[in-house]
Amino acid sequence: MGMRLSSLELNGFRGFSRKQFFDFDADAVILVAANGHGKTSIFDSVLWALTGRIPRLGEDDSRFVSLYSETGQARVELKLKESTTGESCTITRSYDGKQTRITARIADNLYHGPVAEAYLLSQIWPSAATAANAQDALAAVLTRSVYLQQDVIREFVEAASEVERFETLSELVGTGRITELQASLERAKKAWSTATNQRMEELKPVRERRALVDARISELTRRSSAATVAITDSTWQEWWEEVGRLGIETKRVEPSSREASFSIDAVINELTSRRRRSERRVQDLRSLYAESKRISDEPVPSLIELRKSTEAMLTRREKLKQDIAREQARLSDLRSQQAAVKEKGEQLKTLAVLALDNLGEVCPVCHQAYDQESTRERLTHLANQPFDIPVDKEPERLQQLLAEMSKTEQQLQQAETAVRSAERQVAEQEKMRELIGTQLKELAIDDYTDQTIQQALAQTEVRITEMSELQRRGESLATGLAQSSMLATLDEVRREAATLREEDEIGEKVIASRNRTGDLAQRVIEALREASLAVVERRLEGITPILQNVYSRIDPHPTFRLVRFTSRIYNKRGLLSTVINDPIESKECDAPAAVLSSSQINALAVSVFLSLNIGVGNLPVSVAMLDDPLQSLDDINLLGLVELLRRTKDQRQLIVSTHDERFGNLLSRKLRPVDKTTRTTVIELDGWSREGPRVSQRNVECDPVRLRLIAS
Repeated sequence: MGMRLSSLELNGFRGFSRKQFFDFDADAVILVAANGHGKTSIFDSVLWALTGRIPRLGEDDSRFVSLYSETGQARVELKLKESTTGESCTITRSYDGKQTRITARIADNLYHGPVAEAYLLSQIWPSAATAANAQDALAAVLTRSVYLQQDVIREFVEAASEVERFETLSELVGTGRITELQASLERAKKAWSTATNQRMEELKPVRERRALVDARISELTRRSSAATVAITDSTWQEWWEEVGRLGIETKRVEPSSREASFSIDAVINELTSRRRRSERRVQDLRSLYAESKRISDEPVPSLIELRKSTEAMLTRREKLKQDIAREQARLSDLRSQQAAVKEKGEQLKTLAVLALDNLGEVCPVCHQAYDQESTRERLTHLANQPFDIPVDKEPERLQQLLAEMSKTEQQLQQAETAVRSAERQVAEQEKMRELIGTQLKELAIDDYTDQTIQQALAQTEVRITEMSELQRRGESLATGLAQSSMLATLDEVRREAATLREEDEIGEKVIASRNRTGDLAQRVIEALREASLAVVERRLEGITPILQNVYSRIDPHPTFRLVRFTSRIYNKRGLLSTVINDPIESKECDAPAAVLSSSQINALAVSVFLSLNIGVGNLPVSVAMLDDPLQSLDDINLLGLVELLRRTKDQRQLIVSTHDERFGNLLSRKLRPVDKTTRTTVIELDGWSREGPRVSQRNVECDPVRLRLIAS
């Protein structure tokens, strides 16, 4: 039967601030308490005592200490008992705010710390002892097959990946270490392959160098077979003397000296540099000569004549201005006279009309008698007589003067433009001459004449010819030096090629050996993967019927009535899926969350949990702990679950919690002892305060009469 829970003592752990003892030595333990009264704290304390972990709460142990703890620490004492032998083991784990301590007692032996952890693993889960992290492996097994946590009830079915499900089942059926070994070998194989690739990368420069050396051997062999250039002392000395006459200062050496090739190369480079500078000088001189020729041939306008013409036009314009002013003054006087005459005539006409209107027998002014007829005729003549206005004798003279002035202005503007253009042209020519003179000075030519430039061109071209000839002869001498030392270089390169060939062959053998080792490791990994899959599949053959039986009794869905586990290898990883099936329509789905409701998913999760709890024969503890399944299932599913728990009680110690008192009563009746050899106990928690909840515990009386559930 394995290890079962016998008792539990809490002090300062989560919802229990003071010491509290629980008797778990029963076939079925029913916890009844309202939400928030400590049910989950009791379940978590069992998990923490066994593993030192509560995965869903993180790795910070300070979260487990009650805020109202009398001692300021959390302490859990869990007693386990072997069902068949009665041998007991007491695990005590505590956390004082700084570190976690554990002790394990069996008979008169007391173990502490890591020794106690190792002893605990050897008693309840020996296969985890060699795991990379034994406590994490044990916690994963317990939360998947022993402790169904209320707030993560669907994690295995819905949230966990196919890889995580496969690894969990591997751990449950005893192949967890094989999976870890496989993963370790895969990491080692990857590192081995990386190192092998590094060796190959390190060998690349050797092979590249070997290819270059072989190519150089071929080239040196070809060149050594050609005729060599003879070097005599006279030709050697003559060349150096001519170089010296050019003003090139170099260290003269003998042809047999090791520095001969370096010295002659230095001189050739200097010759090349000077020849190129001379060629650039020739180009500059030719360009300057062409520019100078262009300036000389370009006609220069006469600024004196243009300026005289401009001054004459200015004088003419001033005279026209004066004539126009006099004419305008004359016309102004004439207009004034015309206005005065017109005004006087208008006044006389007006007076004549007024006098005609006011004529009587006597003068209206002096009151004397006058000749009315003659006066009236004279006034009528004045009223109708036109007045003579002075006439302009030269009416078109001003227009003629203005037209002549406009023409003169245009001519003056053209003349001034011509002067400015001529001045600009002269200035540009002068500036260009200065620029040419500056550039000639930079070329060491002070005399700015076409003849001087042509002489400098000729001298420079002669110098270029001399340097080209010396360069050609120097290159011939350098070739002779190279050919004379080629045989010695060829021997040296052949020795280097032999060394590189040997290094390449050794590296190739090492890489081939490492590749064979990597292939062998890959075959071992594949064999481990296939072995792990085979073991899991064989165990699934036994678990799947249990899963189907459990699922059928809870019966969460009207059409998807079949369920099974499927396992496979994909991308070198083991995968485990939960598949539901509609046998009538032959429809199936490996993602239950896509077709099931939240309550139905919870029912499936409970089915998976119980099938793993029952189907895996070697669990760490022979217990099934369900934290308030009523909050995850509906009433119909609960009836099937209650019947299932009743049948499970003979195989596993059951610890079930609920927040519903009616469901607690139903559990106590269905899980009641039917003979004197079994025991069912009910623990009730109520009235939670800072000191924790009030705890009462009672045994359920034995009743052999079978009960029947009637759904209404």
